[in-house]
Amino acid sequence: MTEPGPTRRPGVGETLGAAAKLMRDFPRETMLPLLAIQAPLVLGTIFLTVLLYSTAFSDEIYPRGGLTSASEDSTQVFVLILVVAVGAVLGLVGQGATIVSVAAIALGNRLTLSEALDPAFTRLGGLLLLTLIFAIAGGLLAFTIVGLAVLPFLVARFGVAYQVFLLEKVSPIEALKKSWSMMHGNMLRLIGIILVGFLLILLIGALVPVSPAPGSMSQQLRMLIDAGLLILQGGTAIPAAAFAHAAITLYYLRIREETS
Repeated sequence: MTEPGPTRRPGVGETLGAAAKLMRDFPRETMLPLLAIQAPLVLGTIFLTVLLYSTAFSDEIYPRGGLTSASEDSTQVFVLILVVAVGAVLGLVGQGATIVSVAAIALGNRLTLSEALDPAFTRLGGLLLLTLIFAIAGGLLAFTIVGLAVLPFLVARFGVAYQVFLLEKVSPIEALKKSWSMMHGNMLRLIGIILVGFLLILLIGALVPVSPAPGSMSQQLRMLIDAGLLILQGGTAIPAAAFAHAAITLYYLRIREETS
């Protein structure tokens, strides 16, 4: 006997609860993709920071927060831009792999890490294009009051574009169109889910101790403390980001089921 399908749209609390349960029942599948990306990135940043401030930047003042906070010397800023760029690209891979893995679990499958990462790497070009479109549009809208007012509306209408792109294997433009169509009548719930995820990440970030200021202790000790803080930040960001990706992906799957 076939059970009846869902007859109502999922609420914010219901979706967040389902995401929390999924993470509790499947911690490896929901968090390992981000961990596999975040760990090498964090360790690589620490190694690069220690190496540069022990050699090329040995005569420079070690900034508060280390290389990730450099803002004065042009060479340091250039290296920072490279680190941020690499981090952004790898972050997209982690996000994509998490979306793929969460969707597989929700549909009754369990993927290995390589199976989850493969679609994210093979479709990385499209993920970058979507991100570039969002960044340019967001930057332009942020310059005007009207733009800032409509930004939440656009975030909600295009909020599942990454999910559509990865799970339905369409083009980036088609993913934007389908996200726009799917979110008609579902925007407020998605905004609620996004806000909860954003606030959770902010809360966790606020709990991380502040980096010591220059002159407060030796440079070597400050680098050691900053390394520990960077590991702590990365470790606490993983479950928060995984939860946000899981919640949005589950919401997308539910809406897709109802509209199919």
